[in-house]
Amino acid sequence: MKTTRRNFLRVTSLGLALPFVPAIPAIHAGESSPEWRFGIIPDTQWKTNMEAPFYGTAIHIIDAINAEMIRQKVDFVLEVGDLVEEAFSEAFQTRAQHNKILNENGIKFYPLRGNHDSNNSISPVRCGIAVAQYRAAFPNLPGISGNSGSSPDLPNAAGMTYSFTHKNGKFLLLDTFPLVDDGSEDGKAYKISDYQSWIDTELSKKDHRFALVFAHKDLLGQNHKDNVFSDDKTNQDSFPETQNAFIASLQRHGVRNFICGHDHMYHRSRIKSPDGKSEVQQIICGSAAHKFYLPEPPFLARETSLVKELNRIGFLIVHVNNDGIRIDYHSTEPFGREKFLPKWEICDSFTDLFGDSLNRTT
Repeated sequence: MKTTRRNFLRVTSLGLALPFVPAIPAIHAGESSPEWRFGIIPDTQWKTNMEAPFYGTAIHIIDAINAEMIRQKVDFVLEVGDLVEEAFSEAFQTRAQHNKILNENGIKFYPLRGNHDSNNSISPVRCGIAVAQYRAAFPNLPGISGNSGSSPDLPNAAGMTYSFTHKNGKFLLLDTFPLVDDGSEDGKAYKISDYQSWIDTELSKKDHRFALVFAHKDLLGQNHKDNVFSDDKTNQDSFPETQNAFIASLQRHGVRNFICGHDHMYHRSRIKSPDGKSEVQQIICGSAAHKFYLPEPPFLARETSLVKELNRIGFLIVHVNNDGIRIDYHSTEPFGREKFLPKWEICDSFTDLFGDSLNRTT
């Protein structure tokens, strides 16, 4: 099947190519609308150069995306992990400093760690130190004592895995990377099964109209075969009971979208649980970094690919109103490396109406 110059592909469950349909235009500054919006940024790591001004984080891309978030008047911005290339203090502080313009415009930032944020291959540190450096850069995370929101009642999980509510939405961010220095080489990471009771409790609360769940790693990756359930790169069906319970919980509580990063591409698909009883839509939300990956087999039959775009810088803006949510994927050509002059286009858009069981592509 051929792709366009930007490697954009829209497919159905039958594998047939469909013509590209322009998405609903974005809301421009000055236009009135009853809706509210928030943004989602994918991985922003930058090479392995730890010297100023980059310190391993894509500050030029971050700044360009932040400018668009401000123009779109989002309420907050959320990042799905790999904020930096290597876990060390200067990198986290640099990433945080480039949120200053968001703060000045009243826009909150909610980060989530990825695998790069938990590991330092240049000057290795214990996981407890890496976590402390991360918390020092992002001190106001939900779930920490004195802040709003919730975290699981597990050692050192506060503010790392957390939930928060905003207006009619609820947002759960799941950290699956080492959090506790237990004397082992890498430290202890909590599994999804460790969080499941907390996830069920949070999603059962009557404090939201819709909910979204986020992690850095995918349920099923297009390139990476390790996933949010396991580091096993040869078996994506590892821990089937955990996968069944997690996806069933999302479906039971009306969570239709699971949003992640890790794969450095945009890919929207429907994924069934290993037992085939539950389903959720997965959105791998693109790349805002220096690298891109290509899909590599094997692909499991329980995943139905819907939309895919490769080799572009992108992000999501979610529009919320009284009827439902609309998620727009914006992307642009990379334009080289340090020189970045984006021309954003909406290259995918779909709507979830409250009470509707189907995703509707506009």
